[in-house]
Amino acid sequence: MGKFIRVDMTSKEVKIGECPEKYAGLAGRGLTSNFVADEVKPTCHPLGKNNKLIFAPGFLTGTSAADSGRLSCG
Repeated sequence: MGKFIRVDMTSKEVKIGECPEKYAGLAGRGLTSNFVADEVKPTCHPLGKNNKLIFAPGFLTGTSAADSGRLSCG
């Protein structure tokens, strides 16, 4: 299973952990959408400290498939 890297920009702390089971099988836009829906309040200010910026590679990242180097941001 994949890993998550969480960076707290306030404390400049980095945590690396295993991907939660509920996100297994997700990548790219699906992963960023689910992650934001689960962890960010709908009333959060877009540039506020409680918002999150997520980068997620797609399923084919690292292969020789066309457009496999895409990265989704959410």
